[in-house]
Parts: sequence; C-alpha cells; structure tokens
Amino acid sequence: MTTNSDSLLDTAIPTQVLIPPAPSPYGRFASIKQWYSRSEQTSETAEARLLSRLQFFSIGGKTVATSKESKTIARVGLVDLDGDGKRMINTLVIDQNGNDFAIENGNVSQSKNLSLTTNELGYSPISQTQLSVQSNTTTINDKPSTKNLVICHGYGAGLGFFYRNYHDLSQVPGWRIYSIDWLGMGRSSRPKFTIKSHTFDESVEETEKFFVDSLEKWRQLHNIEKMTLLGHSLGGYLSAVYALKYPDRVERLILVSPGGIPEITDGPEAIKNRIGPTMFNVISNLWNADITPQLIMRWAGPFGPSLVNRYTTRRFAYLDEQDQFDLHDYLYNISSTPGSGEFALSRIFAPGAFARKPLINRLPNLKMPTTFLCKFPLTLYYRK
Repeated sequence: MTTNSDSLLDTAIPTQVLIPPAPSPYGRFASIKQWYSRSEQTSETAEARLLSRLQFFSIGGKTVATSKESKTIARVGLVDLDGDGKRMINTLVIDQNGNDFAIENGNVSQSKNLSLTTNELGYSPISQTQLSVQSNTTTINDKPSTKNLVICHGYGAGLGFFYRNYHDLSQVPGWRIYSIDWLGMGRSSRPKFTIKSHTFDESVEETEKFFVDSLEKWRQLHNIEKMTLLGHSLGGYLSAVYALKYPDRVERLILVSPGGIPEITDGPEAIKNRIGPTMFNVISNLWNADITPQLIMRWAGPFGPSLVNRYTTRRFAYLDEQDQFDLHDYLYNISSTPGSGEFALSRIFAPGAFARKPLINRLPNLKMPTTFLCKFPLTLYYRK
C-alpha cells in the first residue's frame, strides 16, 4: 500500500494530529470557499475525519488511551495494482493483531503512544488511521486462521460511508476487515473510463470487467485466498458479478440492497406514464450521454457544494449536525474529482436504473452461500 509522501496520513506519524471538524456548509460564502479550496489534501482530510471516530483501541471492553496496548489497528492507504501509480485502490484495513500486520517490500510506521480524547459519542479528533509505506507495490501476508471481510460501497459513495459500522465489525474475533473504494470512485485513482463496445451486452461485459478484474488484482496483492464479500447497491451488483467470475475466491456473498437484481420489463413505461413522454425522453438522452449527478455538480462550479448539501441534509437528516457536515464535506470532495467509474451507470443500467443484464438470470449460477439484506420486501434467490 502506498500514500503520497506529503499526505496528512503520512506526516501524522507518530505525532498527534488534530483534525478539525468540517465547517458548516451554510453561509453566504461557504459553498464558494469549499469549491475554491478543494484538493487531494482536503479529500484525504475529509475521509480521515470520518474514520477518526472509530474506537479501535479496546482491551476487555474498555477503550484505552494508547494504540501501543491495542490489539486492533486501522490503516488506510492506496494499493498500487500495477506498480506504476496509474491504478490505485484506496483501502482501509482493520486488523486485530497489530503486531502481525506485515507488509512485504515496505515499512509501516506504527503509531506510538498516540493519546486519544473521546467524548460520550466516541468521537476522537485525532486520526487513528495512519499509514506510511515506502514502496510502490506491497503485499499483506494473510494468516490461514484469519477470515477476511471485504466491504464494497455503492454508486457515488466511498469507504467512509461505513464509518459507523467498522468498530462493531472489527470486534468479531478472528476476522480482518477490508473496505475499498472501487477503481475510479471514492479516493481511488481515476483512470479514463473508455468503453469501446457498441452493443449493450458487450458494453455491460466490458464495464463489469473494469471493476471486477481490478478487484481480483487487489485480492492477489493481499494474498487473500478466500473472502466474505459484502457489497452495497451498485457494489452489490459488482460483488455478485465478481463471485460469478471468481467463485473459488468468495467464501460467502452478502448483498446489501443490491442494484440490478430484478427483471422489470414495464419499469420504463411506468416512469414515462408518471412524468410524461417528453420529460422521460429528455432524461433518457441525458442518461445515455453520461450526464451523471457528479458531472452536473462539477459543472455547477462554486454552487456545487450547495447542491451536495441539499442532498446530504435530506439523506442524513437522522444524524447529528456535525455528522451531516462531515459527510457533506466527504461526499463533495470525492465527487469533485475527475469523473471515471461514475460513467459505468449508463452502461450497466438503462434509464430508471433498470439493469440491462439483470442479475436474477445469473444468480442461480452462484456456488457459494449468499445472503440478501434489503430494506424492503423482496422475493429473491437465496442459496445455503
């Protein structure tokens, strides 16, 4: 794994680094200021701000003050797939045996006596996710006795969205937790997304290959023999495709509100009847022309942060105000970087988010136990 040598997560070791809370997105010039100051550094800080809430330093059920005594550590950084810095997958690793966290061909700087201050909500203003590796391509040695959970986010999101889940998952004995940003999304590299196929079937296949094969390369670098693969939304769709292509590498598949499952033949017609044929044709043309929400936000320039804030205040209204601010800052930063993986949307899904090649026709070929977690009643295929 690698990070930029001048990044926040590198320079944070071993001294204490205070990460200030995200500023309020409200105010006359708040949107302009955020747009003007955006950078790779602000993106990294926004991610670290969310991850710093995690209390991984626990012994006997009590949080302790130093990572030196901790049995669980967290590291985040970029995994170089090809050794040339062109395809990097942002990766969070949570390991229960800090001393056994081995990196080949590189050096991990361990935090020493890192003092943590937390309030009753478990928030720490000090980043607990430092990583410093000095080589371009590294491999994490896995132990046969360790089980691996790999978490994959959905469309337009990133690994920071699961910040409230990592702590409890990390406390299950015998597991190492990985969470990734898909190639072309989150804080991963943004290679040019070019699909040369002309037919929809070929385009879907080539798009799936873009994500699935990069995940397989990532797995090889980590020497993960088998994993429990968890995917949410579009990440669930892609995780299922990966499991179908590399069944020997997936011990169990967990699909959380996965996209692209059912075959809905009358879906587009129902939408057309609801919004009218003219509006439906306009939306369909924009969809097929790769006009994504992120692209519209970037076109909005200094008004982009305001558009993101309108979404986050509605979507995360149940969270405390500071959590909303931090998620807004994180989402804007990972969405304002150049477009790449986001353009997969129109290749995999038709207008209305209906899968061009529904998974329901492919799921019977799964060879591993598969679990569905959905927020709504849905009759789906389940395999023990």
